[in-house]
Amino acid sequence: MLSEIGYTAVKSTTAAIVLFILARIMGKKQISQLTFFDYVVGISIGSIAAALSVDPRISFAQGITGMVIWAAFPLILYYASSKSILARRLLDGNSAILIQNGKIIEKNLTRAKLTVNDLLEELRIKDVFNIADVEFALLETNGKVSVLKKTAKQTVTNADLKIQAEQQGLCANLIIDGRIMKKNLALLGKDETWLLKELKKQKVDTVRDVLLASCGANGVLHVDLKNQDPPVFSALQ
Repeated sequence: MLSEIGYTAVKSTTAAIVLFILARIMGKKQISQLTFFDYVVGISIGSIAAALSVDPRISFAQGITGMVIWAAFPLILYYASSKSILARRLLDGNSAILIQNGKIIEKNLTRAKLTVNDLLEELRIKDVFNIADVEFALLETNGKVSVLKKTAKQTVTNADLKIQAEQQGLCANLIIDGRIMKKNLALLGKDETWLLKELKKQKVDTVRDVLLASCGANGVLHVDLKNQDPPVFSALQ
């Protein structure tokens, strides 16, 4: 029993030391701006280290060799990416535009396996509660969403001008993926007749054509239609 405990302790300590050294060699990106491949590498190395600690069938040589090989992959790929733009595009991909000038780029949203609700949640995390305020929203290669507000929304603040502003309130989503959010509509004191009339004003014939319709505190309905992606700004290489 004691010999088994001692052997496990030695293997665990060795695995932890090797893991620490490899993490330092791979750099801070492994714990900050993770790409999908970085994530897989981190899990694989951690799994090998854990198995080395407790599995008597795995020798020191096997465990450490496996960890070193997995750690070598991101270093090799980093070297290739730093020397070649083509390799960088193949390995890391490009940032994808999810919103352009207040309009959702539906095809990019689909490719990213994101729903409209996922996108709205990411915007709220960035303190954006009205999609109409967004100039660009980008899905970066590390999976994070970057948001650029429209110029009118990012200039001097009311505090800078010492102006007392009215509360903007939350933006209510009234249609998502062609479905009317009846509870949200009721909270605004509106009904479907009002909603359909507002859609008609924007030349929208049916709710099924709407990807997202939201109404701000100012009562203005912002409508984003399905399959109506604008020409995408494609200079993100």
